[in-house]
Amino acid sequence: MDPKESTAVAEIPSYFICPISMQIMRDPITVCTGITYDRESMEKWIYSCGKNTCPATMQVMSNFDMIPNHTLRRLIQGWCLINTSNGVERIPTPKPPVEPNQVNKLLQDFESCPPFQVVNALKKLKSLAAESEANRRCIAACGGASALISVMETNTVEMESGGYECAMACEEALGILHSLPMTDETADSLTLSKTLKSISWILKRGSCNARLHSVMLLKTLSSSGQIRLQKLVANADEDLIEGLLQLVTEEVCPQATASSLEVLMAICSPSRKHRMKAIEAGAIYILIESLPESRGLTCEKLLSLLDILCECAEGRATTIDHAMGIASISKKIFRVSPAATEKAVRILWSLCKFSPTPRLLKEMVQIGAVHKLCMLLPLECTAKTKHKAREILREQGKYWRSSACVPSHLFTVYGEQ
Repeated sequence: MDPKESTAVAEIPSYFICPISMQIMRDPITVCTGITYDRESMEKWIYSCGKNTCPATMQVMSNFDMIPNHTLRRLIQGWCLINTSNGVERIPTPKPPVEPNQVNKLLQDFESCPPFQVVNALKKLKSLAAESEANRRCIAACGGASALISVMETNTVEMESGGYECAMACEEALGILHSLPMTDETADSLTLSKTLKSISWILKRGSCNARLHSVMLLKTLSSSGQIRLQKLVANADEDLIEGLLQLVTEEVCPQATASSLEVLMAICSPSRKHRMKAIEAGAIYILIESLPESRGLTCEKLLSLLDILCECAEGRATTIDHAMGIASISKKIFRVSPAATEKAVRILWSLCKFSPTPRLLKEMVQIGAVHKLCMLLPLECTAKTKHKAREILREQGKYWRSSACVPSHLFTVYGEQ
């Protein structure tokens, strides 16, 4: 049994408990204020949450030094050993933080060794990075991010020609890079064309974990400021867009799907060129065919990206031509969330405003989309949604009034304006 779950079996001394996690400490350290915490919890407090105060006293800390409390750790280990018969798990002695010279030795191997030895060095570095936040920050401080990006760029050509070790090296490097803190220098390097080429290859052909790491890096880049987003948009190519769409289609995991949609929205929204690339890569078909089974935030993101693509005439035409297009969109009105309803209505508005073909108008009646728009007006929803619905009905109402599928009294909701 884990010591964290053993309170019902053996009473844990209060001074064994970390003030942050309220769990037994596995690697107790003392900070400059004299308070002892578990190392993992304190690293999260400082580096992930960005705090500079002592959690217990709320004093501003003069430094972030973490001094191992060996005496307390031995007491905790002894207590765990005594209580093993009560189901308490023994706590191993934690490994000391990595030294910069260890990291530098591994980074040097990247430059001088053949691919299979580079992969071994990367695996060792990956193991060190997984141990603690302190190790990850040490790797970053030693120039680990730029060395890892260099590994990716160096191995890209061989990787495309079928070099297994080169592909492994790129995947391992990307996995470590994903775990390191994102600095300005790292972000700038990742937006370069040659680096994005490596990421695109992994998005399309890498392992599931590597593909997830790729899209998570791209998501971080797309949300790290307007300048970097502009660089990402400028250097993104067909392979990158196709790789992101492939992740949406294959549903590697919910996180990968959601992140892919977010990156595609960030890339396509400011660029008509990228909207066209996405449409040509089959994005409209992928989005429409993903809609019926989608739920919650994923559905909202699918509709948001479809809305962006429908800003192009080609996107609207492809949506109308798809046999499931209008039905899939209108089905999400009322059924998912107010945000999904707003996006669905906005897409229908875009289609009716700029591409009101007879086929579209007839299909909207047949599948009940017009009925839903009429019913939407008296209900609670955003002013934008009501405005779009009313505008659709006002402009196309003359065509729909003659249809027996829509009771005429429903049009009185929005009047003759």
